[in-house]
Amino acid sequence: MKTTKELWNSYPLRNALPDWRIRWQPSAPEALTQAYRQYYRLPDVEAGQHRMGKLESAGFDIALQYWTCPDAVANLILVHGYYDHVGLYGSLIGFCRAQRLNLVAFDLPGHGLSSGEAARIDDFDQYETVFADVFQQAKQQLPALPWLAAGQSTGGAILASYLLKRHPVAGQSGPLLVWLLAPLLRPAGWRSGRWIHTLVHRFVARVPRRFVLNGNNRVFAEFVASSDPLQSRYLSVHWVTALKRWLGWIERRSPFDYPVRMIQGTADQTVDWRYNIPAYQRLFPALMLSRIVGAHHHLVNESPERLGNVYEVMRSDLSAVLAAQETASKTGQ
Repeated sequence: MKTTKELWNSYPLRNALPDWRIRWQPSAPEALTQAYRQYYRLPDVEAGQHRMGKLESAGFDIALQYWTCPDAVANLILVHGYYDHVGLYGSLIGFCRAQRLNLVAFDLPGHGLSSGEAARIDDFDQYETVFADVFQQAKQQLPALPWLAAGQSTGGAILASYLLKRHPVAGQSGPLLVWLLAPLLRPAGWRSGRWIHTLVHRFVARVPRRFVLNGNNRVFAEFVASSDPLQSRYLSVHWVTALKRWLGWIERRSPFDYPVRMIQGTADQTVDWRYNIPAYQRLFPALMLSRIVGAHHHLVNESPERLGNVYEVMRSDLSAVLAAQETASKTGQ
C-alpha cells in the first residue's frame, strides 16, 4: 500500500495538456505521459504512439488520449464508468494494441484529469454531449478506418443515450458495433436507494463513498481504494439526481435497431443486471448478450480467466464485423 507521499501527482500533467481544438498533433511532454503510464501500469509504447491533450466540451476541459498502431485495422472509442478514469483501463489498452486498434479514450467531467467537481454531473445530457464532441473530433483526426465503441457501466449508459438520441447509421455516422460492458440502467438496490435520495438530496450535496474490497481482482480493488489519487472519496447526490432523471428518459425511449453487444457478469453487485438485461433488450432489439459466469462489475479488471472470456467475445465480434465490412466494400453495398 502506498503512503500519501508516494501517490502520483497529477497536477503537472493536468496543467501541461494542450488544447486539441487548436492543434491536434502536440501532446503533453513525454516525461509526464510516461510517468502517468508507469503509475497506472499502462502498456508502454513507442514515441508518438500515445498522445494526451484536452478538448473543451459542455463547459468542461476534457482530458483526451489516443493510442495509435502503425498497422491499425480499425478505431475504437472508449467511455469509462462512474468513479473511473482512463488510467484504470490498461488491460483494454493492451487488447486494442494486440488487435491492431487505434484507441481514443477520455475522462468524463469530474473524473480523472478532466475538469469539474469530483464525480458530479447535473444532467446526463452533458455526458452524451461530451461523447459526441470527442467522437466527432476523433473521426476528423484519426485514419479513415471502421469505428467501434465500448462503454463500461455509466460509459455504456452514455453510449446507449447517444444511439437512442441521435439514431446514427452503423458503419457510417456511428460505430460498426457497440460493446456495452455491464452497462448502467438501474443500480443495485435502486428501489430503496431512490427513496433515501428523495429524503436527503435537499440537505447534503455528497455522501462518503464506501469502498468494497470484493470481486475477483483484490489487487485492483485495493489500488482503487488506497493508491489512486484520481479517485473521488464521495458519491455526488447531484449525480444521483441526474441518474434519476435519465432513467425516466431512457425507459420511455422507443426501440432502436442497432448492432449492440452486452457483456454482463453474473456476480455483479453494482448494477441490477437482472432488470437491466431485458430493459436493454427492449431498447435494442438486435442486442447480442454474453453472460460471464462469476464475473463482477468492472469487467476489464477481472481475474485472468474471466477477463479472457470477455476479450474472447470481443475478438470474435471484431473478426465478424470487419469481415462483414470488407465483404460489403467489395460488393459496393
